[in-house]
Amino acid sequence: MSHTNNQTQDFNSIELVQDLDHEAAATVSGGALYFSDYYNGKGEIRRYTGDSYSLGSFNGKASWYENTGDKDWYVYSNENYKGEAYVLKAHTQGNFYNYRDNYWKSAKPRDEYYSPSQSGYGY
Repeated sequence: MSHTNNQTQDFNSIELVQDLDHEAAATVSGGALYFSDYYNGKGEIRRYTGDSYSLGSFNGKASWYENTGDKDWYVYSNENYKGEAYVLKAHTQGNFYNYRDNYWKSAKPRDEYYSPSQSGYGY
């Protein structure tokens, strides 16, 4: 004979459940990717923590990046993850030079089931 416990539990009382701040949640989910519209992170900075089919008003403005997570990120020259793809390695930062400056329009953290046909390595 089995016995069912119908008591409701508060989420915070369940072991292994904890509240995560935004930075911790970003780290768990692939980290955060930061872009700046000026070299060395000196300009306006935008933060992305998940798939971004478009960088919105930051499309084609990134001159610098920082990847704070444990996963690589892919950036794409067109919206919706199309066009030239480039890999920004985990725990790196750098400036974009030449045609790659002010070039990127979408981004997503690396997924083990997805690999773009063209990729490079972060500076």
